[in-house]
Amino acid sequence: MSLQGAEAYRSGVVLDLAVHVRERGREAQRRVFAALDLHHGRGQLDLCLGAGGLRWGVEMADGSRVTTLDEDSWNELPEDADPSEWNPSHPVLGGVGRPDGGYGCWRRGIWLWPLPPLPSMRVVCAWPDRGIAETSVEVSTAALHEAAARARPVW
Repeated sequence: MSLQGAEAYRSGVVLDLAVHVRERGREAQRRVFAALDLHHGRGQLDLCLGAGGLRWGVEMADGSRVTTLDEDSWNELPEDADPSEWNPSHPVLGGVGRPDGGYGCWRRGIWLWPLPPLPSMRVVCAWPDRGIAETSVEVSTAALHEAAARARPVW
């Protein structure tokens, strides 16, 4: 897995994640990509895969964490709350658009809320079914904050 880039907004960031596979041949790659495209009740926004599937998450500088194994935060929405004014009590990950796969690479936009605090965030991944142990990389969030400060609403 690699972090290809990010789009910063005032309230969060879209991470452009990519999974590169070694399989050669269209059918072998299709099987791997199909495993990544599984959905569990939330349609294309869902990030949860099977027990041994690709897992990943983010740890913020303040110690808060969010992973693809976490329950959907919308399940916590109080019955009487206005969804447009309610915020979860913890960070949120959600898929953005449809995954894109081909030529040995599967990509997906992932919404991370809120904007990760300074000075950095740790991005972690593992894929037990493919023998990939947990690994992580620390990413500076300074550029995200600079870009978010320049973001303006379109409407």
